[in-house]
Amino acid sequence: MKRLLSLIVILSFLSVCLPEAQAWFWDKKEGEKEKKVETKVQKSGPEKVKSKVQENNQAEELQKKTQKSEEEARKVKRALIEQKRKEMDNMEWEIQLNPLSGKGKVLPETVIFRNSQVSFIEFGKKGFTPSNFSLKVQEDKILVWETMQSQEKSGVVFWRGEISPDLEKMRGVVSYQVSDKKKEDYSFVSVKKRALTQ
Repeated sequence: MKRLLSLIVILSFLSVCLPEAQAWFWDKKEGEKEKKVETKVQKSGPEKVKSKVQENNQAEELQKKTQKSEEEARKVKRALIEQKRKEMDNMEWEIQLNPLSGKGKVLPETVIFRNSQVSFIEFGKKGFTPSNFSLKVQEDKILVWETMQSQEKSGVVFWRGEISPDLEKMRGVVSYQVSDKKKEDYSFVSVKKRALTQ
């Protein structure tokens, strides 16, 4: 019984003191490492500083090259967009508007790109005038154009079209907000394309 009692006392003592002893021991070890690091820095101070300066200079050079290449890529992309915009200019597309609801009839429409603007024959009869459009070239070379037109009495219409890289096919969507309570959504596909004479 005395042995069991003394074993319990010893284990209790160890469980209380052991974590503190480990903490003291490991703190001392880390303190020794810090002193060694400080000594190394003091011994190789000028060389270390020179090395750091060289690393910083190399990093700055790399950053400048990266910025320059990104800027060149943006210039190339802008040039490509302007080239495609010119290719689209003076083009007329006959399209079919298909109601997304599946109800209603297919409506014919004519889309005209001229003077960096887009206009629509049937929507033009409702009072919508030619408008500017945004143009993007996706990685797969598909052209994406978007525009919004508004007319006080006729509402607001949003157009988004995609043109194939060879400029032969077009498809997209139209959202026509006739009034606060009435909205018509369509998908469209091109049926025919022709160049307009200037």
